[in-house]
Amino acid sequence: VTAYPIQSDALETGELDYVNGAALIRYSIAGNFLGLPAVTVPVGYDKSGLPIGLQFIGRPWAEATLLHLAFAMQAICLSEYRKPAIYYDYDLLRKK
Repeated sequence: VTAYPIQSDALETGELDYVNGAALIRYSIAGNFLGLPAVTVPVGYDKSGLPIGLQFIGRPWAEATLLHLAFAMQAICLSEYRKPAIYYDYDLLRKK
């Protein structure tokens, strides 16, 4: 499942699309309940230009292995990073 487009009326209110949101997190729930370490990395874009992420869930106490794997996978798969059309620079917002 790739990222779904945010409806224009949801931008102002922060409305959540529960159906699409549930589809995005359906495989991460088991890891959360079991307390397993996980990491998600960007690996590319779909035909519409929306980002695609890949999540790795590891064994207990395998954070270092997951970080090494995530770093390598991102370096291999993501040769070009693109900011989304609507982008908020949180570091800039904190400085105000």
